[in-house]
Amino acid sequence: MVRVKLDVLKATFALLLLGVTANAVAGSALSAEDYAQKGLASAEHFPGLASLCDISEVPRDMFRLDGEGKKRPHRDGKKSRSNREGKKRRHIAPQQVFDNLYYVGAGNVASWAIDTGESIVLVDALNSDEQAEKYIVNGLAALGLSNKPVSHLIISHGHGDHYGGFELIKSRYSPRIVMSEVEFNVLEKDRFASFRWGNKPQRDMVVNDGDVLTINGTQLSMYVTPGHTPGTLTLVFPVTDGDDQHRAVLWGGTGLNYGPDVPRIKAYTNSASQMQTRVLAQNIDVFLSNHPGRAGTRQKLDNLSKRSEGAPHPFVQGKDVVLKAFSLLENCTRAQWMRIEETRSQ
Repeated sequence: MVRVKLDVLKATFALLLLGVTANAVAGSALSAEDYAQKGLASAEHFPGLASLCDISEVPRDMFRLDGEGKKRPHRDGKKSRSNREGKKRRHIAPQQVFDNLYYVGAGNVASWAIDTGESIVLVDALNSDEQAEKYIVNGLAALGLSNKPVSHLIISHGHGDHYGGFELIKSRYSPRIVMSEVEFNVLEKDRFASFRWGNKPQRDMVVNDGDVLTINGTQLSMYVTPGHTPGTLTLVFPVTDGDDQHRAVLWGGTGLNYGPDVPRIKAYTNSASQMQTRVLAQNIDVFLSNHPGRAGTRQKLDNLSKRSEGAPHPFVQGKDVVLKAFSLLENCTRAQWMRIEETRSQ
């Protein structure tokens, strides 16, 4: 009888092992299209991220220099230009989002202001000094925050639509300019960004993956999440809504705009995977983006302005929904580099 029981246990274990092995094989057999569909399954809450799942064409290199080093590839003529102008016209008014967080960005690119009590921490500086004056400086004044110093300007990554207004911010407030060490290194060699947006921020306050900046008691966790750029910086920080405490993640960069660079896209996949672990460990329940269209910021701000007393906060979607955002980013970027590899092997 004992021998029979042992045999049964062995057989059961063998079946379980076979099942695990079969699942692993099946998982490894998934195609690029399969991963794209897995990603899209999480797009209900973040339709602005769904374009990453489009694997019908290889990612376009928006930053390719021409022979003179002065231009990037043209978009599709007047239609695209009209679309971009339309986006710029859709202004977003400055607005308080949480007790300690404010939106002071433009219609197509964000700047966030974190109130630490004694000072303001800005995240990103928009396209130009003109935009920084119009949206950030005037926005802070409209929100009653002009009496507080800006102690830090955190630049998520080295594209000019995020650092372009830094000189105005620096001259007006004299903040520390914060960026990842990797991104400072990359930006120092980036000819295109210099031509397109003027002067680049010089190396000032360098942070690395896992660093925590404590500013007037507010802890800002810094994670280097390569993918959009080699040294993209993602922030995690506390936000409050009355008596309710939440944790927000500000994803540092989203698009795949540098062509079919498989190692770089794989780095993106890995970054998104690691962020899922952090979402679980830190109970992160708010997902923010530095481009309003990516996270539905405009609609959430509108809903927030109409929020009735006691109603749920539109930006608080819960840990499970934030996980879906990073699951989409992981699966869709995996689909992108797999499709490139599949095409190359044909």
